Amino acid sequence: MDAYLPFFKYHPNPLETKAFIQGDSPVVCDCCGKSVKIYYEGPFYSVEEVEALCPECISSGLAAEKFDGEFQDECSLDEGVDSLEKLDELIHRTPGYQGWQQEYWRSHCGDYCAFIGYVGYRELKQMGIVEEVLEDPDCPVRGEEGMEQEKLLKHVVNGGSMQGYLFRCLHCGKHLIWTDCD
Repeated sequence: MDAYLPFFKYHPNPLETKAFIQGDSPVVCDCCGKSVKIYYEGPFYSVEEVEALCPECISSGLAAEKFDGEFQDECSLDEGVDSLEKLDELIHRTPGYQGWQQEYWRSHCGDYCAFIGYVGYRELKQMGIVEEVLEDPDCPVRGEEGMEQEKLLKHVVNGGSMQGYLFRCLHCGKHLIWTDCD
């Protein structure tokens, strides 16, 4: 049934982030036809309607190939990564995350970052990374001239109308966020 969960470099904790559903009853993977209890119902851009995919079909790239689909919109990525192999791994072999509007993937140090999870100001404060996140020149939380960035960041609430998405650089460990609103 579900012997193991493959490792996804750009989404290392997909059960924790709820990218994969761990169901009580098995479902059939639309790609390979196997019955699985761990499956993906998240963002998948394809002409065909796909209900559920198993982790192995995502990891191997079989799902993206079979349905000519992508797990991340190629136009919604940070610039600065010039590797077709890294792009292929991110959009064809990495489960996405669920955003309010359009999911966006951050990059740093010439590579895509790992998606860590959903956050708000409270979680960033508990992790002690508010200042680190605000140091990012591309931090999406920007205020008007004279408006304190941290004050604006306090409006980001996990599960709220302004949601934060936390990423971590695979090379230097720096944390970056993306935000969007419902």
